[in-house]
Amino acid sequence: MNRSASQQSSIFLLWLPLAVMWILMAVEQPAIAAVLARLPEAKRQLAAFGVTYSLALFIEGPIIQMLASGTAIADSRGNYRRLLSLMHLLGVGMTLFQCLLCIPAVFRPFALNVIGMPAELIENSRLALLVMLPWGISVGYRRLWQGVLIRYGHTRVIPVTMILRILTSLGVLILGYRTGRASGAILGGLSLSAGVIVGAISAWAYARPIIRRIPSESTHEMEWKSLLIFYIPLALVSFINLGAGPLMQIGLARGPMPLESLALYPVGMGYLFLFNSFSMSSQEVVIARLDGNESRKALLRFSLILSLSLFLIYLAGLSGPIWELWFIGVSGLSRDLSELVPKTILLGLPVIPLTTLIALYRGALVRQKRTREVTVGTAVNVSILLIGMFLGVALLPFPAVHTVFAAYSLAYITEFFYLFFRKPLLPFRKMTAV
Repeated sequence: MNRSASQQSSIFLLWLPLAVMWILMAVEQPAIAAVLARLPEAKRQLAAFGVTYSLALFIEGPIIQMLASGTAIADSRGNYRRLLSLMHLLGVGMTLFQCLLCIPAVFRPFALNVIGMPAELIENSRLALLVMLPWGISVGYRRLWQGVLIRYGHTRVIPVTMILRILTSLGVLILGYRTGRASGAILGGLSLSAGVIVGAISAWAYARPIIRRIPSESTHEMEWKSLLIFYIPLALVSFINLGAGPLMQIGLARGPMPLESLALYPVGMGYLFLFNSFSMSSQEVVIARLDGNESRKALLRFSLILSLSLFLIYLAGLSGPIWELWFIGVSGLSRDLSELVPKTILLGLPVIPLTTLIALYRGALVRQKRTREVTVGTAVNVSILLIGMFLGVALLPFPAVHTVFAAYSLAYITEFFYLFFRKPLLPFRKMTAV
């Protein structure tokens, strides 16, 4: 085997378990939506759960980058302990914020006046958010410990943590479906919470022996100031990106066909996320492996092959039998909702190939500690998304979900060109470990 093929094989073997991790997470939301679509008041429950899920993602924004941070800087016991302390602080803070938002006197005016949620969805959405209190903090710890596993080459155990998570979520869903004791939105929240708790515990169990062997010192010790300079821009990336979720709910609620759009949005985004899961796992691979021009060329080639492959597979999925099998057969959408599906998934097409390339550029910037540029790229993305969405739902007669997916694609196109001209890969000199 020549050197180039060996590098591609090594990258693939590092990427594959991470891709499995993201795929399993991507399967979770469609599975929940499929169960909710078969419960009473399916359209309302899907809509309420969609709002709740977006809010929960927004709240957990500050800790999403624990995966990239654990991969990049957990090279000494001191760096790991400071990162863990930061996780403690962020986890407690966002959980308290979520508790405050779940108070009826706070949530109802927020849902009515800010999101513009239909009144009949509010209480189910609030209760679903309440049962999701463990969600954010559990995700944060799991991602930190998974980052440590990636840092030290133990990616093969990561899918196991996700399988345990998915099995737990599915168990709760099946139990709730058979007993019928919880509304669809609340059942969705319970299944997510139970799954992430089990995922965090299993990640800790696998990471614990590795943490004991982390070197006591590093030539790149990060004091609190340097850690915050590194992490805050990354946290802003997730905060900005996930903060768009509730704002997209506002656009969906205020545009044409609001109930249908709110119901279809989580199902459509779940389908999109299923494909993007292959791409997003490549960011940590870039962070771990980018170290000079040879690795740059290998990672660029791998990303281009992955991007083209996903594009072609998604394009094939636009054929009638395939999308009907997924959205009607698996997701269980009603006939009126399924009629909106073809154009929705077509409008999301540009996102598929660009996600891989954006992950490549973001990973390179994180590897070089240029995290502020990652933040600016995300801010550009979200700004275009929100401008396009709010102008579209106000001026265009199309269903709001179509306008949102079109704005989503335009935002990714814009961020790609911004990152491309940052040139994070060229010129590239050999780097010491971050």
